[in-house]
Amino acid sequence: MMEMFEEVQVEAYVFPTEDIEKVKKAMLNLVPGLKFEAFDRGDYMLLVGKTTDKRALQRLYELFRGQQILDTARMMLEEGYFGEEIIIKVHKQVAYVGKVNFNEESPLGPITIIIRTKEPKKLMKWLAPRTKNGVPIE
Repeated sequence: MMEMFEEVQVEAYVFPTEDIEKVKKAMLNLVPGLKFEAFDRGDYMLLVGKTTDKRALQRLYELFRGQQILDTARMMLEEGYFGEEIIIKVHKQVAYVGKVNFNEESPLGPITIIIRTKEPKKLMKWLAPRTKNGVPIE
């Protein structure tokens, strides 16, 4: 199951009012095992975390089920699917408390998760299967 992607990249802007360690924690709450680089963009830092760890998406898998948001997650994955990349954006402050919220409207900007995969349909089916009455049917 876990061999479905090549890399997961997670990005967020870090503004001067924010603590970079808190932004890292928010990102790691969604995708553990990230290796970080920070790029100074003047008014903000661009924080980029990457991992090829095959367990990297396990946390999102658990959050989607635990929060009972499989249908929403599936819709967001399908909307963000471009060739061999799946891009989703989530709320940064909600991620800090260990949850997923796809409402990216936040003054601090979203966390962007980019999943690079040769098997996007298979990955989406695993990560957020279709459901009936909230129960996975795939």
